Amino acid sequence: MLSTRLNHKVSSVEIARFALIKVNKFAVDTGPSSKKFPIILQCDSVLNPGSRLGNPEDIFKAQIDPSKTKRDDFDTLIPPYDAGAKMDELERTTKRLKSTVDDHHTSLSAEIQKLEDEKKRIQDKLQNLEEKKQHYANEYGIPNVKDDDVIEINAGGKIIAARRCTLCQLKGTRLEALFCGRWEQKLQRDNNGRIFLDINSDLFQVIVDWLNLLSISPEDDPPQPPSVDEEHKYTLNHLKALFTGRRHSSFPGSPAKILPVVDRFGDDVNKAINERWTSLQELEAGATFLDNNFEDEEQFITSFATGCTSDIITLNVSGTIMATKRATLQVVDESMLAQQFDDTKWTEQGCDNVRVKEWTPDEVSNWTKSVKGMQEDVSNLFIENSINGTELLALDRDGLKDIGVKRVGTICLLLEEIGAMKEKVNKEAVTLIEHSPYCFGKILDFLRLKHLNSLELTGVPALPSVCEHKRGMFETVVRYYFPGDCSTLVLGS
Repeated sequence: MLSTRLNHKVSSVEIARFALIKVNKFAVDTGPSSKKFPIILQCDSVLNPGSRLGNPEDIFKAQIDPSKTKRDDFDTLIPPYDAGAKMDELERTTKRLKSTVDDHHTSLSAEIQKLEDEKKRIQDKLQNLEEKKQHYANEYGIPNVKDDDVIEINAGGKIIAARRCTLCQLKGTRLEALFCGRWEQKLQRDNNGRIFLDINSDLFQVIVDWLNLLSISPEDDPPQPPSVDEEHKYTLNHLKALFTGRRHSSFPGSPAKILPVVDRFGDDVNKAINERWTSLQELEAGATFLDNNFEDEEQFITSFATGCTSDIITLNVSGTIMATKRATLQVVDESMLAQQFDDTKWTEQGCDNVRVKEWTPDEVSNWTKSVKGMQEDVSNLFIENSINGTELLALDRDGLKDIGVKRVGTICLLLEEIGAMKEKVNKEAVTLIEHSPYCFGKILDFLRLKHLNSLELTGVPALPSVCEHKRGMFETVVRYYFPGDCSTLVLGS
């Protein structure tokens, strides 16, 4: 508050319309120069919709004549400064800044944690897949698998041999899964222990020949894909799709979900976060691809490459040896082949000898008891040591001693009987088919594709492609095995 001696009085309305203050007490002093000095004795600051014009002391020092001064002249006056209010405002802005930074850090930390959680989820998924593969390898695989292992394959009755590394060149395919060793003990085998594949032997030989050529070709100059004449191209394409194709063949495939775009941080941070989400999405797609492929691999092995030795049917087709699965010959219920190779009728033909490899320890013990001159207590040794049919055929002199057979005469007697059993088992039961190998081979290829279709491993097969000069003979053979309307399944309407 300012105070001075009053020499001249002015109305409060007059001074208040120039100064944006509420005047309670004031006075004006007129000096020798006739200049008027407004002296504010008591006032309160007020706000104006325009701008603050100043405090009373500023007005006094400026020696402004309120009667001759316009309102706009007060716009240039220095505004009031309240240090305490400014400190309060600074404190409020500091708190707002800290809160904003804390919120930013919290949001950024939450986003980074989401990334870490997603990474761990995908890593766990890949780890579970590796553990699953290892589980099956331990259960069905063989130890000490080597690239140079020679694998003998009974491909539809023809024996084809190749090194493991040759057959496993096409990584990630069913062909590699079949021969990598992971499923070795689960694969179907013939009487001589060879892996059995129910496929066209000549066409599989074409594929193996191409693999042999691939193994010696430079990477930048691979051989042309395997090919055959037009008549056999359809069946070969099915074989190629069966062994090298995948139900889940695309990679990385369609994204499982659309990722949100992060844009609430700085440009560099947003870019880094979005790039990492994209990388995780690609890793997720890859993990899903691998998981789906292994699921497909397991289904393929189980449905196509497993089975009992007794289910392999060997045929002598007018001098040409062919082999197939019983299920293939029975795929068309109404055909004569399905009736001829019915399980009951097949047993009646005396082919039960191949079941020796499937004997349980109890069955092995019963066989031992049936050997003339064998002591009864010897049969118990086979149960105590859990010797099954396959192990029985593998026993030699040392093996018999190891399970507890002590008498020399008993050992010699068992070795003689086991040797005779081996000859009986290894002598395949062959059924004679007195028809053209060409015509019967065409029928067999069609039945194989139809069986694969029933396993959902291939599409619906087309009708067999037959050369024109053998068509009449082919139709006659088809009508013999597929009487009546049944023949239309092979010949068409």
